[in-house]
Amino acid sequence: MQERQRRSDEATANAVARGLNILAVRDADVAQRYMEHMHVPPHVICRVLTQPILRRRLSPEQSVSEAITPSLPAEPDQPA
Repeated sequence: MQERQRRSDEATANAVARGLNILAVRDADVAQRYMEHMHVPPHVICRVLTQPILRRRLSPEQSVSEAITPSLPAEPDQPA
């Protein structure tokens, strides 16, 4: 069986793409928790977090969707 298989589950692919976006701006723990919450199989989570070279390329739609990264939380309003 090939290491890189054809993408057959679009929902999982989107969850992985979002998880990797989270990884880029946060850390592996947060990315892993997100992907677990989205029911990404454990072996997929392990592969994408530990062997990034084996990740599949984003589809054009995912690239556009994931191009916007979250900003830092806003500072709480200061009392007047």
